[in-house]
Parts: sequence; structure tokens; C-alpha cells
Amino acid sequence: MGRFITRRVLQGILVVVVAALLIFLATFALGDPFASTGEKAVPPEVAALNRAKFGMDQPLVIQFLHYLGNLFTGDLGIDFDQRRPVTELIGAVLPNTIILGLVAMLFLLLFGVSAGILAAVRRYSFWDALVTVLTTVMIGIPVFVLAIFLVANVSGIGPFPPVPRSFTVEVPWYFDVLLPAFTLAVIEAAFVARLMRGSMLEVLRADYVRTARAKGLPERTVLGRHAVRNSLLPVVTFVGLTLGSYVGGAIITETVFQYNGVGYLLSRAIVNNNAPVIMAVVIYTVIAYVVLSLIVDILYAYLDPRIRLN
Repeated sequence: MGRFITRRVLQGILVVVVAALLIFLATFALGDPFASTGEKAVPPEVAALNRAKFGMDQPLVIQFLHYLGNLFTGDLGIDFDQRRPVTELIGAVLPNTIILGLVAMLFLLLFGVSAGILAAVRRYSFWDALVTVLTTVMIGIPVFVLAIFLVANVSGIGPFPPVPRSFTVEVPWYFDVLLPAFTLAVIEAAFVARLMRGSMLEVLRADYVRTARAKGLPERTVLGRHAVRNSLLPVVTFVGLTLGSYVGGAIITETVFQYNGVGYLLSRAIVNNNAPVIMAVVIYTVIAYVVLSLIVDILYAYLDPRIRLN
């Protein structure tokens, strides 16, 4: 297991370095990311600080080494607008995005896995048909349509805070996160329900499940101990990558709900052409994907030991 984790960690570091190289080439090699563009006037002292920090008077290879060094030390430049370190801006909103991602994941697993198990165990019943119809409808709804609908019809009612927000009104975090988390989870939960149903049906036809039933084990034990665990393999992969997108910043959902997370920070940076923030959030998103993919690989190896042998 130790060699398996070590190999995956090294692969993850390689992916981050390659991604950083591509981002570097797309921003630094094609121009000066800290220059004023269009109507945007970058304060000269801020542009000079960023150029010095990234060594832009050096050859391209040295610039990339500067970039990697700054990346691993967490020094990602100065924000154009507030003139604060970019890492400080990301650090201020990152906990909100993590909370949003975890709550959305809770909704996703609760509804997606439960619906998939119910549809598989009650195959061709009313419940199976209901899950099929609901998941088809949910998959067909774009995220931004659902988000706009909830903002127009639900926000401001009961515990749900209004959008746009008032800076004078404080809202508990658990009310603040409910609607964005539901928006994020509902479509992915439909995919998980479909995956879980298909995987569960395949496992329920396996010989070892028939053997377990022939031995007289209670149906609850057969499902819980033998069927559900092996059915989770494709779901774990999908959920891990989905969590990566949540933690990396759900830009559409956070922007529509004006939720103060990484995605909302990125959308404002794009509107204001704030290059240091855009570059930092993109590379942060890559790292989040790599770390969560590593966790998924380890969980996969735990659920199916044959993976370690291969």
C-alpha cells in the first residue's frame, strides 16, 4: 500500500508541474500578464512588484523556475485592485468554498446513493420508474437555470438569505450555504443515482451474491456487506472528481448566489481582468483536483485490493 501511495503522489506532483508549465506558457510566454489591458489601468507600483516577484526581466526558463518557486512557497503575487497578496485573498474565501463543497457532497451522497439502491432493489417497480423519471429531468436542467430559479423564487423566504446580499444583515453559515449546495448537488445526484443503480444491478447478479443468499444470510446483510460496497467503485470515482470541481470553485453557482467563495472570487477577477488572481485560482483548482484524485485512488485500492496488485 505504501508503494502504491508513493507512486500516486509522484504522479500527482508531475501533473501539477506540467499544468503549471502550460499555465505559464499561456500567460507569461504570450505577453505580460501584469500589463494594463483595454480600459484596465494597473497601478504601476503593483505591476512593478509583480514583475520583480516573477523575474520577468530574466530569460523564459528562469521565469518558469521563479514561477514554480513562488508556487511552492505560496507567493502568487499582488492583487491589482485591493493591492493585497493573492494567497491572502484565496485564504479568506477558501473555507467558504470547502464548506459549500462538503454540504453539496452530503446532499449528493444522501440522495444519489439512496435513490440508486432503492431503484436497483425495487427493479421495475413504481420506485424504479420514479427514480428514472426524476433523474432524467434533473440531468436535463442546466445549473444556471436552476440557480436563477431558486434566486428568483426561494431566496429571501424563510431561512434562506436574499440575493443580492445586504452587508448589514448577518446570516448563519448553514442557512447561507443551503441553496448553493442544493443547486450543486441536484444534477450530480442524478448521475450518481444512475451509476449506483446500474452497478448495483450488475453486482446483484454476481455468483457471490447468489451464494450469500443460498447460505441463508439475511437480505439486509447481503445488500449491506456484499452488494453495496462493491457497487460503490464507479460512484467513488465520479464523486471524487465532482468534489474536485466543488472545492476548485463552482464559478456559476457561487456567482449567481453571490456566495463568497473561490468561484465568485474568480468571476470577479475575470470581469476586472485581474491576472494574478486568475492565475492563482486556476493553479489552485488543478492542485485540488490532483489531491482529491489521489484520495479517490487510495479509496479505490481499499475497496478493490486487486488494483494494488496491478
